[in-house]
Amino acid sequence: MSTPQKRKIMFREEVEMTLECAVKMRKHLVRILENRTDSKLEAQLRYVNSLIMEADSMQMLAAVA
Repeated sequence: MSTPQKRKIMFREEVEMTLECAVKMRKHLVRILENRTDSKLEAQLRYVNSLIMEADSMQMLAAVA
């Protein structure tokens, strides 16, 4: 397997792991925020949502490449 192929596979795996972690974090934050209001946690949730959208976009780009 050539080096560019290895990099591509590693990139896809890294994006997938980031996406999985972000989704788990979002679920956790949503559960916490169901019971209370916390502006810091809400900001974290917005950040996690942006990570998920970015990782999703990267997955689409990796699939095309």
